[in-house]
Amino acid sequence: MAPAGVPPRTAFEREGRFAAIVPDVADHTAADVARAALLSRGEEAEQAVERLRAIDTVLEAEGERPTGLVPAASDLANAALDDPRAYHDARQDLLERGDLDPALRARLEMEQEDDPLLLARARLREDWLLEFGRAFNSVAEPLGTSITSFTAAPYRLASSALNYALALHAREPLPLRQRQALVQWKTFIAHHPDAPEAEELAPRVAAAEWRLQLTQRQRELAVAERTLAAKDYREALVHADRALREVPEDPRATQLRDAAAAGLQAERREHTRSVSAAPEIDPAADAAAQRSVAVALLRSGDGMQALAHAAEGAPDAGALGDERRFARALALGEAGHEDEMWSELGALASEDPARSNMARHAAALVASPESNPHRAWVEARSQYRWEMTRRIALGPAAAGPRDRGLPRPLEWLVELPAMAQSVFSFPIRLLEFPWSQPADSERAVAPHARAYLARLPQGAHAPEMRAWLEGYESSRGNWLGALPLAERRADASAGEIREIREQAAGQWLDGAARERDLALRNGMYRQLARELPETVAAREAGVRVRREVEQTTPQYVRISRGFLEENPQLAGPECLGLRPELLDGDPANGELHPQGVALLGGSAIEVNYLASSGDPDGPPRVAREQLEPEGMARIVSALEETSFRNSLLDADDPIVPDADRDAFFERLRLGLADDLDARPSARSSYAYSGLRERYGMVRSRESILPFDLVFQGSLTDLRLGAFPRFRTPRETPDAFLYR
Repeated sequence: MAPAGVPPRTAFEREGRFAAIVPDVADHTAADVARAALLSRGEEAEQAVERLRAIDTVLEAEGERPTGLVPAASDLANAALDDPRAYHDARQDLLERGDLDPALRARLEMEQEDDPLLLARARLREDWLLEFGRAFNSVAEPLGTSITSFTAAPYRLASSALNYALALHAREPLPLRQRQALVQWKTFIAHHPDAPEAEELAPRVAAAEWRLQLTQRQRELAVAERTLAAKDYREALVHADRALREVPEDPRATQLRDAAAAGLQAERREHTRSVSAAPEIDPAADAAAQRSVAVALLRSGDGMQALAHAAEGAPDAGALGDERRFARALALGEAGHEDEMWSELGALASEDPARSNMARHAAALVASPESNPHRAWVEARSQYRWEMTRRIALGPAAAGPRDRGLPRPLEWLVELPAMAQSVFSFPIRLLEFPWSQPADSERAVAPHARAYLARLPQGAHAPEMRAWLEGYESSRGNWLGALPLAERRADASAGEIREIREQAAGQWLDGAARERDLALRNGMYRQLARELPETVAAREAGVRVRREVEQTTPQYVRISRGFLEENPQLAGPECLGLRPELLDGDPANGELHPQGVALLGGSAIEVNYLASSGDPDGPPRVAREQLEPEGMARIVSALEETSFRNSLLDADDPIVPDADRDAFFERLRLGLADDLDARPSARSSYAYSGLRERYGMVRSRESILPFDLVFQGSLTDLRLGAFPRFRTPRETPDAFLYR
């Protein structure tokens, strides 16, 4: 690695001056095209384009370079056409030219791809490819994986064919891509009702609309059946009614609607009977006992103790016997006898609600995760262990057969061979289990433990909850969550607490470093230094705060060296005006560091040079310079133009939105470079990086062949095979709008 030389006194060549451009005949003619297009005068615009063509013909005849304005002027003139179909034809003619600018060609091709008829044709082709790919894969995969076991080929082929047939049965009458095509057809007819294509599309649209109604009816029926089985009569009634709107007088929808309506009426009758019921109580009976219990309920502290004694002395029989038991259970809870309280409430909840006034109230308290978080925690852990046991024992078959829209026994019958194979692979899953589970696999259990500690920090099960939650947080690396739990643990040693505080401080420091907002990041550093001052990470946080305060600039929009090399016009005299030797690859004359340059706000620019060691991976030598406001405006304009052009030419180089960057650039263009916006919330840390820096030397490209060669094996039956898999089309980004 050659050492780097001393950087030059300035990185910019400021000797060049831009001479004023004197417009010639071609410039005036191009202005005429723009004027006519803005006034929607198509004939005048076309005449001006013809004059530009004549100018180019004369220049070429004299051996000079043409103006190159004809393609852009033709596109501008085409935009003034009144007939959209005429614009479509003119755009197609323009795309056939060989002298189009790549960015203009990319934009025209994007507009062409937005044509409704072309989009509909593309979606229908994708739908056909999708079905062909499924059929092809259903044959190729079982044959390819039977290379080492030919005797199993007929079974696998028959199973795959059966699954494909069931998938065809479950296919919607109007699939996703056909729905997308229908929308494009309707858009074209709405915009061009008199076009010849509209008359041809009308019967296809009508047929697709009918299949769309059948699709909606099928979906609504599925939801109605599911909710009716769950006794959610209101939702079942709504979806059955929606199915009838799609297909009036549908027998199945009518049957579901009647069943849901009957269930809802019965539910309302039960609710009315429950609300109107009143206990038959003699006001004079047990008046003294009732008063003592009521007064104790309204008091706290010693009153609750008195309530417990009063309830214990009162008989459970009689009109208010259940109320006494309920009050006794609450008093036990207030006295600190948590398990006894839930035992009493559980016994009361198990009684018949028709004979007990408080059975439903007790059952609601027992079953509520908010009021009884320990029971919810125990049930969640049991459910998690049961799910893990089923997953290990049955593998993919743990969730039962897939919903194929068939009777449930038939679905079980179809899945039995695959379930048997899943059971045979049990030893492999048992060996993989300790390493295959994520650290936060019990995420659904943890909220109940946290709720218990928040509700009862000194409860009977608080040590158990605290110990489990500490182990859970430690296992997933959340030391900030484990620290307060460890500090409250009685048997925690000072060394253990010190180690956990170090781990928590490191986690805090890493989280603060990932924060992009400057003010929030510094606030996190400062809070770390205050909360955990004895840790190594806290001292590092203090160093970072001081460094950021000293080095922070209003903006930090970085332009990497890779981006400048891929877009050399930005480094040239029309933009940054960097010295050529900074990018010639020779470290001896002061080479530019890979971090490139950065716009710091106002007219300040930071230039990063290679350090004296010449190591491009090491820290750079930093220098700051001031440019003229006019130069800064020219830089940001060229930078934005280049990024927009790159986004048109390469889908892997999109424009990433950044409001603070855009506001900073707009202020520079308006000549407000010296009027700095020093608010931390207005600072942008956007970076323009080269594609090679982002993707490496070679970016992955999708093969032009529609097949992928797949190698597949299984340890359970020592099966090995290779087969071609047809690559089905990907969904469009707007597919979610048509689901």
